[in-house]
Amino acid sequence: MDKTFKTHDELISLLISRNLDISTPEHKSFAKKVLQHEGYYNLINGYSKLFLASTVPDDQYKTGCTMEEIFALYDFDRKLRNIMFKYILSVETNIKSLIAYHFPKKYGHDNYMLYNNFDTQKRDADQNITAVIADFQKQIASRAKDPSISHYLKKYGYVPLWVLNNILTLGQISKFYSILKQPDRQQISKVFSILDNQLESILFYLSSIRNFCAHGNRLYCFRTKRPLVDFDAHDKLNISKSDGKEYDYGKRDLFACMLALKYVLSKSEYMKLIKEIFRLFSQTRTKLSVIISTTGLAGGLFVLQSSVFRISEKTPQASYQKF
Repeated sequence: MDKTFKTHDELISLLISRNLDISTPEHKSFAKKVLQHEGYYNLINGYSKLFLASTVPDDQYKTGCTMEEIFALYDFDRKLRNIMFKYILSVETNIKSLIAYHFPKKYGHDNYMLYNNFDTQKRDADQNITAVIADFQKQIASRAKDPSISHYLKKYGYVPLWVLNNILTLGQISKFYSILKQPDRQQISKVFSILDNQLESILFYLSSIRNFCAHGNRLYCFRTKRPLVDFDAHDKLNISKSDGKEYDYGKRDLFACMLALKYVLSKSEYMKLIKEIFRLFSQTRTKLSVIISTTGLAGGLFVLQSSVFRISEKTPQASYQKF
């Protein structure tokens, strides 16, 4: 059936017919303002699932559910994205700085596109190395009019890695790290007191989370097909393996992001992150009465809070060794 245009009032009537409580003028005024500002698709299609009692033949909301509660989950997720994005950006800046220091120090400031400066023995090396080099060339070409890029191209004929860093994404710099020779990867990973394959996994995982945050995707229910590698923290936290193979959480979910950040943020930054997450949970609990009472969300938040606290107590912290 075709999706026809509906006015805000018609959308509100539709929601009322589906048992959403918009019974007072105040509820209706709030609903209309939220739909005008956030959009029906982003808010209702994106965040109403937890509030539904049934979906056959049409969506029907749980008794007592209001637009205020749906918006509370929506707003919680937005604030969660902002928090995670801020701390992942700190990691991104640090990694870029480390790579821009160590690589030119060993190979020279203009040799980051030479094939033999990378790990040519690694699996799919030809494909991955040439892809990264081609992507870097593409980035420079597409930003040739950028003042910083243009200056170096005209005056020196190349763009130093530490300048190129400014236009590279975390995903791109993660791929660059992954093709470095192992001793070069280890030189950087030892700053965080972890193995190079662990840092590689962390960077790719955080890149996925960063993209979700940047594009406004739902984060609270994040899942990925590419899991975080195992860390000693998984064992120290006594995380179970229902299938006998993979840890039940901390591998493909948002909790894995919290675990990963523990290894690459300084202790003070990580404690600030925890406090911000806990504060957001506390502010949100009282606004989600319907789904907390019917879905066990309160228990889930408690488990996540407890687990995050246990991470802070039982896992190593980034040591930030000297170059």
